[in-house]
Amino acid sequence: MYEFGVKGFYDKSRLKSEYDAIVIGAGIGGLVCGAFLAKAGKKVLIAEQHSMPGGYCTSFKRKGFIFDSAVHHIGGCGRWSIVGRCFSELDIDLDFHHLDPMDNIVFPSRSVEIPADIDEYSENLQNQFPAEKENIAKFFKEFTKLYWSIINNKAHSALIEKYNGVTFSETLDNFFADPQLKSILGGQWGYLGSLPNEVSTIGMCQMLINYLKDGAYFPVGGSQKFANAILKRFIDLGGEIILSSMVEKILLDGDKAAGIALKDGQEVLAGTVISNVDAKQTFHELLPTKVNGNFAAKLNGMQESASFFLLYLGVDSEIDLSKLKRGFYYPSDGPFTKDNWKYISVPTKVDQTLAPDNKQIIFSLVALDKEYDDITDWDDLKKKLTESTIDYLSEFAPGLRDHIEVVDAATPKTLKRYTLNSKGAPYGWAVTNDQTGANRLQPTTPFKGLYLAGHWTNPGPGIASVVSSGWRVANIILKEEKQ
Repeated sequence: MYEFGVKGFYDKSRLKSEYDAIVIGAGIGGLVCGAFLAKAGKKVLIAEQHSMPGGYCTSFKRKGFIFDSAVHHIGGCGRWSIVGRCFSELDIDLDFHHLDPMDNIVFPSRSVEIPADIDEYSENLQNQFPAEKENIAKFFKEFTKLYWSIINNKAHSALIEKYNGVTFSETLDNFFADPQLKSILGGQWGYLGSLPNEVSTIGMCQMLINYLKDGAYFPVGGSQKFANAILKRFIDLGGEIILSSMVEKILLDGDKAAGIALKDGQEVLAGTVISNVDAKQTFHELLPTKVNGNFAAKLNGMQESASFFLLYLGVDSEIDLSKLKRGFYYPSDGPFTKDNWKYISVPTKVDQTLAPDNKQIIFSLVALDKEYDDITDWDDLKKKLTESTIDYLSEFAPGLRDHIEVVDAATPKTLKRYTLNSKGAPYGWAVTNDQTGANRLQPTTPFKGLYLAGHWTNPGPGIASVVSSGWRVANIILKEEKQ
């Protein structure tokens, strides 16, 4: 039905009047949740306002170049990791490129390669920082144990209790003295959007160890293929999806979910509704009844993650991009600031099928120095950041401007337009101590039959985490039905 190859989208005129469950939003968490419910024999409908499934995990095409909108790689795709296990359970077959090294951190004084193996990374750091050798070994051993406590949802784990309320900077200070080592280990904080002195240790551990123990993966053909694979399986299992279909209201029967009303006025009933969309939108716009009490106070006090600028370049096959390593680029060795870093990748080094005729793609994510509400001229911001980012990339690829064939860009306003995420938040709520783990919104809500999935809820942001969220919500629903 569209250029990336998923067929079977449902005509709204054929909608049933009632389903067992309705999922609002075809982000990865919603797709996974819907697929597991459909596998259990439930009649499931997914309603998505955009014309494509996947949320941030989508791709778009310009003059033969396939650009990934926001997701540049995925963790947890190994056989025994969360995405790998999910795909195995759902019988989804998808080819991945395993990225090794999985990342680089580029400082003015040094460039650090991060291998796709936690033991190798630990050994490399021990060789570079011999005075911290024992502390490095202890750090990775303890963090691996903490990771498994998080993954196994051990709420009363001694390690989780130990690190609850502790920032990642505090943890690094407790283990290490060398400032360069702490900058390296904290250098991937951009994956969560909060500085090391703000981001929770638990959130950082979840992201960091997931990548280090299993590496990172790139779906063959781009990130849209990942979303499509889940959607195709959902449809094969009997699920139905409607795209370009805005949900205007969640219907209630007293304090119980009763279905949805679409923007065109059509109502579809279901005793179970899963919201995979912006939590503020869910409770402030979609529900006819306002939440109150402790839940309302918590919701109103939560802060979105910082957004960013995205630049997409399609370039010819003649330009030398060998000096552009995939990873984080910092203008100084530290301390970090929220508005002074970039993430750069050349996905065609991994998958040449993304561009025609051996041409290449450069993707750059740029931190912003302004808050969403403080930006008044979005066009001017886009123009200035496009030019300054190309200038920066030209330092590593001289003559770049003469080889560019396609230029596209996205601001936080663009992200909000396509996902409806408040302030274009790429990670849902900021991953701070007061918004992580038990402090993040949970899958259940004050309304019976209404659940939350995706990065606004526990366990948090990242593809592996939202896969876990969707799977967890489906299990909660199925378990409650048996009680």
